[in-house]
Amino acid sequence: MELRIFSELIRYKEKVMKSLIKTCSVKHKRITSLTKSTICTTVILILAFTANSFAVPSFTLDADTPATGSLLISQPLVTSYGNITFIGELNPANWDPDFIAAGASGDAFDILNPDASANAQTAELLFGFDVLSLMFSYGGNAGNITIEARDKDGGVVDSFYQADTMDGQPAGPITLSGTGIRSLYWTDTVEDMSYAALDNIEVTASAVIPSPSAAILTGIGVSFVGWLRKRKIV
Repeated sequence: MELRIFSELIRYKEKVMKSLIKTCSVKHKRITSLTKSTICTTVILILAFTANSFAVPSFTLDADTPATGSLLISQPLVTSYGNITFIGELNPANWDPDFIAAGASGDAFDILNPDASANAQTAELLFGFDVLSLMFSYGGNAGNITIEARDKDGGVVDSFYQADTMDGQPAGPITLSGTGIRSLYWTDTVEDMSYAALDNIEVTASAVIPSPSAAILTGIGVSFVGWLRKRKIV
């Protein structure tokens, strides 16, 4: 009688142990599946973020190539952010040694020569998109320079003024920044001064444009998770 009870007790313990092992195994698989799914999701997000990080929202205008504004006198510059137009002239950046020392070379964006009828001594870059900041070098070697970053209504967002651009005076770089910048306007108010140029204008758009690689890498990540599920790995 005692032997039979003892045997039943052993079988009961074995049954309980098998049940515990089975439960632990199922929980382990669930935890492993959850962990792998979490890892895969994290990888997808990292890939997408990394791809977007290469979509730098800035570019430089230096008037030396078509891609950097050398044709702006005759036609708009088309960018992935929007179009850019220019009212002014392109002239060599060789009139001011301080301007050259600040990095100016080749052609630069200059004010219009004084006109007998309008006496225009201004220049303006207009952007078909919101700009966050503009960094540039400036030169003149005579007269003064006033530079304004303006919004779409012509309001001044940020500005810079230097009373003298003769030899030995600073030539930048200067940064103007603010919300909703749509144009960069500058002038020399001294009569008959026809050279007040900007060069190496780094334009930073207000928003990052996602690069195509972000969508591609995200798609690869999603496909990878689907493959893992078909293989019953996750």
